[in-house]
Amino acid sequence: MDANYLKGLAYVMNFDKQFIIQLCWQLFNTAVLCFILTKLLYKPVKKFLADRKEKIAKQIDGAKAQLEDAQKLKAQYEMKLSEIEKERNAILDNARSQGKQTEQQIISDAKREAETIKNRAMLDIQREQEKAKDEIKKQIIEVSSLMASRFIASSMDEATQNRLVDEVIADLGEIKWQS
Repeated sequence: MDANYLKGLAYVMNFDKQFIIQLCWQLFNTAVLCFILTKLLYKPVKKFLADRKEKIAKQIDGAKAQLEDAQKLKAQYEMKLSEIEKERNAILDNARSQGKQTEQQIISDAKREAETIKNRAMLDIQREQEKAKDEIKKQIIEVSSLMASRFIASSMDEATQNRLVDEVIADLGEIKWQS
């Protein structure tokens, strides 16, 4: 800076020479301080902010990825739950159908068993009837032979014959009631 220029400037602004020199030194010091601070702090602060921004972006991306994974897992679990529900329904349907089949089998077995028991009972009844008939035949034969022996042994007049017939009939009535 030229001294005449400074004098002219001081005269125009009505500043003294000392004030202008101090002002120039302060401007120079401020410029040097800004340059030094820029060189020392601007790049590290800018780097720190860029790193911070990158870290936050990574965290956001990580959170998005976790959210997507969680949504995928949720969809998988819902699908598995629906499959389990279908499988449960299939098992229940199978159990119901097997239960019905078992029920039908038990009913048919019970009907067959009842029919078998009924047939056995009918056979037993027929046998007992045959036994009773045989027994009655035997008793009739015994009564007849008894009557014949009495008939032959006694002289047969009509009163005796009627009495013997009445006795045989009475004997048959007692035998029938005893069976």
